[in-house]
Amino acid sequence: MADSTDKLLRDYFSGRLKLMAEIDPKHKQDIVDITFCLSVIKPEHSQVIKRYYSDKFITWDEIVSEVGKSNPAIRVWRTNFKTLLNIILQHGDEFINLRQEALRA
Repeated sequence: MADSTDKLLRDYFSGRLKLMAEIDPKHKQDIVDITFCLSVIKPEHSQVIKRYYSDKFITWDEIVSEVGKSNPAIRVWRTNFKTLLNIILQHGDEFINLRQEALRA
């Protein structure tokens, strides 16, 4: 079942989030956070995430056959990515502040 993170990712990959950011600036940070999270995971994992969320009609079984990995493996990649994204979305400012404090010390 899709959750709010799934919806956010679908909006990001469809371009809808960019349009929403023009109306509500808070979505600009969502775009930055998703882009950051995609940049820090393995490229293979990033490609799977992009492939799945950019096509709302594709299934995990189709992704599995395209990638040649097991279904449980790519679902773990997705779960881990969503966990990372949720942490950044909820606590990103705290991480930035901690990093700045560490750099000053």
